[in-house]
Amino acid sequence: MEPVAWFFLAFVILLIIRTPLYLCLLGSSLIYFGFNSDLSIMTAMSKMMNAPNSFTLLAVPFFILAAQIMNTGGVTDRIFGFARTLLGHHRGGLAYVNVFSSLIFSGISGSALADVGGLGVIEMKAMRDENYDDDIILGVTGASSTVGPIIPPSIPFVIYAAMSGVSVGGMFLAGVGPGVLISIVLCIYIYVIVKKRNYIRHPKATFKEIFFSFWGALPALLFPVIMLGGIWGGFFTPTEAALIAIVYGLIVSTLVYKDMKISSLPKLLLVSVRQVGPSIAVVVTAALFAWILTYEKVDKVVVEFILSFTHNRIVILLIINMFLIVLGMFVEVVAAIMITLPILTPLMMIAGVHPIHMGIILTLNMMIGLLTPPVGFSLYMLSSSSGHPLNKVVRMVMPWWIPLFISLLIVTYVEPVAMWLPKILGFA
Repeated sequence: MEPVAWFFLAFVILLIIRTPLYLCLLGSSLIYFGFNSDLSIMTAMSKMMNAPNSFTLLAVPFFILAAQIMNTGGVTDRIFGFARTLLGHHRGGLAYVNVFSSLIFSGISGSALADVGGLGVIEMKAMRDENYDDDIILGVTGASSTVGPIIPPSIPFVIYAAMSGVSVGGMFLAGVGPGVLISIVLCIYIYVIVKKRNYIRHPKATFKEIFFSFWGALPALLFPVIMLGGIWGGFFTPTEAALIAIVYGLIVSTLVYKDMKISSLPKLLLVSVRQVGPSIAVVVTAALFAWILTYEKVDKVVVEFILSFTHNRIVILLIINMFLIVLGMFVEVVAAIMITLPILTPLMMIAGVHPIHMGIILTLNMMIGLLTPPVGFSLYMLSSSSGHPLNKVVRMVMPWWIPLFISLLIVTYVEPVAMWLPKILGFA
C-alpha cells in the first residue's frame, strides 16, 4: 500500500478505538513518515515546531483565562439578571432569556463550552426551579451556546485567521450577523414550542427595575464594546485585546462586583492551562496532518472528484456543509479548521466564497458538531451539569438541530448575512 493509504487507515483505526484526537493526528502522521522514505522525520519536527509560532495564536489562552474570570466574578449572574428583567414576562420567558443571555455572554467568552459550563449552569437551574421541561432546558441551553464562538470575540475565529491569513477583525465583524440570526431563529423556534405549554409568566418589569438591572450589568456589557471597539478602531490587536480583557475582567470582578478574590487567580490560571494544553497539542499535530494532505495533493483529488459530477455552486456548498457536519461528529473545531483548510480552500474559490465567509461557515458547522454524538463536547457537559445520561440528552437536544441547520443554510447561501459588516468597514 502507498504511504498515504497507511496514513488514512491509521487515522481511522485510532479514531475508532477512541484515541485522544491529538494522538490520532500525530500517530497517523508518524506512520506516514515511517512508510515514506522520501521524507525525513526532521521535516515532521519542523512543521510541528512552527505551527504554534504565531503572535495571533497567543490570544487563545488569554481569551480562555478571561472567560474563566468572567464566569467566576459574577458577570454571568448580572447578564442573566438583566436579560430576565427584559424578557421574563413572556410565556416561556426563561427560554428567551437563555438565548439573549448567551448572545451577550458570547461577546465576552468566545467559547461555546464556556457558555455551557458557566452561564448555562445558571440558566438551567433557573428554568428547573420554574418547572420547565427538560427538553426545553437542555435543548435551548445547548443550542444557544453555539452562538458563543460566532459572536466576537471568538477563539475559533482567531485560529482560523492565524491559519488562513485573513484579518481577525474581519472575522469578528463577519460573526455579528450570523450570531444575531441564530438567536432570532432560536427565538422563533421557542415561540412555536412554548405557546402550548403552561409556563410561568412573570409580571412585566418596571422601568426602574430594568434601569437598575441594566446599571448592575453595565460593566459586563461594556466589555465587548471596549474590546471590539479597540480592535476595529485600530487601537490594539486581537492578542492585545485578550490581555486587556483579562485586566478589565479582574477589575470588574474584584473591585466592582467584588464576587472574586485575587487569591483565586492561581486556581483559574491552572484551569485555563488545562484547557489550553489540549488545544495547543491539537494545533501542533493538526498542522503536520494538514501538511501531509497538501503534500499528497488531496485537495486536488477532492476538487476533481466533486467537479466530475457538478459545477453548480449551490450543490458544491451543500456537499461542503454535509462533509463538515459529518466531520464535526468526530473532530473538534481546532483540528477541523486546520485539517480542512487545505482541502476546502480551492473548492470555496471555485464556488466564489470569500475566505472570511468560508471561516464563518466552517465554524458554524463545527459548533453544531458540539451538539452531535459521538464526540459532542457540549452534550457531555450538558449531561454532567444536568445529571441526565448522555443518550437522554442527545434525544432531547436533537429537535434543536432544526433551527441550527436552518441558520446554517441561510448563512451559507445568503452571503450578506456574514459579509455586510466586513465590506462596509473595509475588512473584505
